[in-house]
Amino acid sequence: MTLRKLAFTNSDATPKKIELEVSTASVAPIMAWYGGYHSGDRYSVALDGKRIRKDLNGEVIGSIE
Repeated sequence: MTLRKLAFTNSDATPKKIELEVSTASVAPIMAWYGGYHSGDRYSVALDGKRIRKDLNGEVIGSIE
């Protein structure tokens, strides 16, 4: 299993940036949890340095490569 770097940058939270090493299969559920927990915050998500599109609930739009 290859681990990937999932990063959340949240201007409304402390700390501002969180990085996790996760499997590809874990990205979507983690994003959904983070979106629910940080509802209303201004944040972005990146996987291996590439920004991931998300909906208003923080869930992935499209597929994860």
